[in-house]
Amino acid sequence: MHKVLLVDDESWVVESLKDLVDWRLHGFEVVGQARNGAEALEAISELEPDVVFTDIRMPEMNGLELIQRGRSASLPVHFVIVSGYAEFAYAQKAMNQGAFAYCLKPFDEIEIAGVLTRLDRMLKEKKAPSERSLVSLVGDSGTDGESGRRLREELRKHGVLEREADGFVAVVSVGTGELPRPAAPCLVFKTGAAKTAVLLGSGRASAVLDDWQGALPPGVKGVGVSRSIADAALIGDAIEEADALAYHFFIAREAGPHRSLPFREAELRQALAEMSEAVREKGDAEALRALDRIEALFREGALSIRHAFQVYNMTVSLLYKLGQTETILYGYDQLAQTFADVFEMMDELKKLAARDLNQAEPAGAEPRNRTFDSILQYVTGHYREDLSLQSLSEQFFMNPSYISQLFKKEVGETFTAYVTKLRISRACELLKKGDDTFQEIAERVGYHDYFYFARQFKKITGATPTQFREAHS
Repeated sequence: MHKVLLVDDESWVVESLKDLVDWRLHGFEVVGQARNGAEALEAISELEPDVVFTDIRMPEMNGLELIQRGRSASLPVHFVIVSGYAEFAYAQKAMNQGAFAYCLKPFDEIEIAGVLTRLDRMLKEKKAPSERSLVSLVGDSGTDGESGRRLREELRKHGVLEREADGFVAVVSVGTGELPRPAAPCLVFKTGAAKTAVLLGSGRASAVLDDWQGALPPGVKGVGVSRSIADAALIGDAIEEADALAYHFFIAREAGPHRSLPFREAELRQALAEMSEAVREKGDAEALRALDRIEALFREGALSIRHAFQVYNMTVSLLYKLGQTETILYGYDQLAQTFADVFEMMDELKKLAARDLNQAEPAGAEPRNRTFDSILQYVTGHYREDLSLQSLSEQFFMNPSYISQLFKKEVGETFTAYVTKLRISRACELLKKGDDTFQEIAERVGYHDYFYFARQFKKITGATPTQFREAHS
């Protein structure tokens, strides 16, 4: 939401302007009001509005002087004049000084709505390059010293780093809701369709997190907090750590904020090794005992969603080697959408292991190649969607494990690898010929998390999205 400050010495004028239009419908929120230019300057400094609607004739400091003072101080705010016919000459002066628009009293709803529409468009266009630059800097921060240096400059400019030794933390929220913006200096930007990252100085983080504890807004499913780091080149790693912790609601069944814990990874590795051996020997009882030990670690809070992701994909991959269904998941979000929590996931893995370790070959006769051609054509046309072997099975009335085997036989790679290559190939085309943000491109090719997209992109192309765009511009 863009923030608006209303300035007029007559309170009834302010109230009528507040009630005239649905500000939120147009992307705006009225955050305050002032009776004259002097009060307005203080409010601008405190509230940091994007837009100020101001009268011209007011006591102490009029609207013209307010605009002049705002311009001389380089305040990042746009002014809209609201006045009557008698002040039209003053309004012309205000427009010459850079006011965005002039609205007559008495107010007309259509006129105000039109001004808000134009303001919304301009503010979005103005903010987009800044956010795009910041996300790309974070994505590239570990690739060379220049990106890390520029990112550190951004952190200092926004007051996130008061001193070199302070360091900072990354906070990631997951869900459609938005965290209250901290009063402390911070950087806030979207990393996915339903993910927001906040960078805070370490010294201020505790107070901010205490404010959020137990009082998260509706729609915020989880919040994760990284460890404190001092090197801007590691900020991508910090966001990745906070991202995994934001999904700890999948394990702990509460939203957080969740911080880094000493996870018991050695015990997990041992249990996974035992399960791998059991699957190889088709020992269903041994495999189930290993899964029980892993579930106990989750119940004790000794593992994270990163480990749940590893357990799920490794288990189904082991079963896939026996000829069973390949149902690899792409990210934490898909895992959390597939299962209510990690314990439902573990129940499903136990059922799969008990069933599949007792049958090595899928049922059903081999379909003709033209049937697979239809499947391939469908996948090529729908790869931007959340495809899975199960959804293909329902679409084509075939055994999902058999579809998985056909991909290996006919195209020489797994279903997951094939879809990933389609997505990254299309992303390359968009990076070459368009000016969309990296996040927009990620979403257009089927990824809801920019940083997961960036990792897949670099894995396949050998370059980050920024490097690829620069090389082909």
